[in-house]
Amino acid sequence: MAEESAVKVCVRVRPLIEREETPAESAEPVKLYWKTDKQTIHQVDDGNFTKNFSFDRVFSAEETTLQLYQELAKPLVVSTVEGYNGTIFAYGQTSSGKTFTMMGSSLTPGVIPLAMEDVFQTIKNCPKKEFLLRVSYLEIYNETVTDLLCDSWKRKPLEIREGNNKNVYVADLTEELVTSPEQALAWIRKGEKNRHYGKTKMNQRSSRSHTIFRMILESRDRGDSASGENSDGAIIVSHLNLVDLAGAERASQTGAEGTRFKEGCNINRSLFTLGQVIKKLSDETQKGFTNYRDSKLTRILQNSLGGNAKTVIICTITPVTLEETLSTLQFASAAKNMKNDPHVTEVSDDGALLRRYRNEIVDLKRRLHEASLAVPAIGVSSVTQTTATEKETLSQILQEKDQLQREQEDRIKNLTKLLVTSSNFVTIKKVDF
Repeated sequence: MAEESAVKVCVRVRPLIEREETPAESAEPVKLYWKTDKQTIHQVDDGNFTKNFSFDRVFSAEETTLQLYQELAKPLVVSTVEGYNGTIFAYGQTSSGKTFTMMGSSLTPGVIPLAMEDVFQTIKNCPKKEFLLRVSYLEIYNETVTDLLCDSWKRKPLEIREGNNKNVYVADLTEELVTSPEQALAWIRKGEKNRHYGKTKMNQRSSRSHTIFRMILESRDRGDSASGENSDGAIIVSHLNLVDLAGAERASQTGAEGTRFKEGCNINRSLFTLGQVIKKLSDETQKGFTNYRDSKLTRILQNSLGGNAKTVIICTITPVTLEETLSTLQFASAAKNMKNDPHVTEVSDDGALLRRYRNEIVDLKRRLHEASLAVPAIGVSSVTQTTATEKETLSQILQEKDQLQREQEDRIKNLTKLLVTSSNFVTIKKVDF
């Protein structure tokens, strides 16, 4: 069922870091421009509240990533298993905690590893369905889209295309099948090794690109696995996009020069376009055409911005900056008025990989059954009445048939292993990223 709006916006305040702390020799404490409560953030000037911004939730510096995930992100993740498209992304100035929120660390898992764990936990609670899951990981660096799961020597710029169904996709992007959260996180780790990071005055390890980790979930009602019953049933297809955006930055603050300066310009340009798209979608007086094509980021996320998806936007800020935090809060205020139209999408043709795999399993089982019935027709009673040459020929035929049966049985086992159900994967342990 469609919903008029399914956009949630929260703000997360990052704790002060070392360079923001009050120097020991200073008599003046560091100035904090913002104070928060559960749903509102206030601009403070000489002890007075001068501006207020309200959101679905405001997370203080003392609240954890897990709290944020449980309250806002988890319901969206669970809904993707139910068939809805979902997108979660973090937005904010450079060094405001976006990557920490999305990726986390080995001690403090971020939204992405927590989401992978919950996808499989939710599947475990769906005994009447089977799933086929695959993941991709792309980077937008200097307005060039590349595949983070591809070996560096194979990597090339990828094109963004639009299918007959108007869905936007990235051509030739690697998609890897996964059957556990550990497998999904292993692919993320590989992608992270290929991602562009760099050092600036604001951040020792600054993201120099936007990344989108996507899980495609295909599901169907389980029939009789032996006979292949219901192999022609409708397939539900959904996408979960987990986006880590590079941060808006000023060269005067980051000290960016040369390559870093070029990176910063492209980052700012794409974030500006994202802001303009969201502003257009949030203003009910501005109807008509929305231009997603000015940026690779907005083009790829087109379906998540005013389209068929549920979206959670996490805006990260620091209380010691005024203008940059104000800019982030203005973006967040526009985003909370954006309207999406999420609904479950069914695929009834062979466009779903799950259908092709299930049909192949059914066909292989049928051929195995037919082969087993055909063997007695050229069995021992016939062989005893033939010449030695004929016996050798028949023996070879039987060996080839036996080999083919083993290959078909192995193929059935391998395909079946790729179909995730509530009963065919190991109980989930704590996932370390």
